[in-house]
Amino acid sequence: MSGETSMILDHRNLSDDVAAIIRKMILNGELKAGARINQAQLAEKFKISRGPVREALRSLQNEGLIKHETNKGTFVTTLSKQDAFEIYTLRALLEAEAAQLAVFNLTEKDFRKLEELLDQFYQMMVEQNLESQAQCDILFHRTIVEASKHSRLINMHRQLDTQVGAMYLTVSNKVPVRVHQVVENHQILLDVLRTKDKEKIKEIFSEHYTQTLKDLSNMTPIKG
Repeated sequence: MSGETSMILDHRNLSDDVAAIIRKMILNGELKAGARINQAQLAEKFKISRGPVREALRSLQNEGLIKHETNKGTFVTTLSKQDAFEIYTLRALLEAEAAQLAVFNLTEKDFRKLEELLDQFYQMMVEQNLESQAQCDILFHRTIVEASKHSRLINMHRQLDTQVGAMYLTVSNKVPVRVHQVVENHQILLDVLRTKDKEKIKEIFSEHYTQTLKDLSNMTPIKG
């Protein structure tokens, strides 16, 4: 495993810190999809006991980033066609509803934040920083959903964030990246919110995800 990722551990929340580092290693590609994860090696790498590593891996398994196979070991999850379908169709349903609820709550400050995130998104794409691209994407959508003021919907949406981040990297590796197109697609979401036309908002937000699924189906297939 690469030693690129910074390993500054806070012993007050050791398992959380380890989970954050491993999560970063997965999202920035240091740990590839399908790669085997060795608890002993990680414990040695971080200079800690295996206990916090085991707890961290359990948390990441709950997030869907890793999977454990009996008698085989622990591996970075390989997202399948079915995973893509479930993640994107669920986000389409949640966000289409959230965006309609958010439309009258979004302030000019929120719109400025969304514009700033688009600027950052563009810059991270130019720099080919996939981890930061995924974070910009998550924060952009989260800002809109949180404006819905629907706490249960917000919680359900946030539970998918890590899987969406992993899926973003999968898509980026399957679908040719067109910097301007990706940013324009998000600008369309921002523009339709300003119209306050709920039916149009529902349509555009749903299409944002269904189009990605169509793009994926036309490219080299994801495993399974």
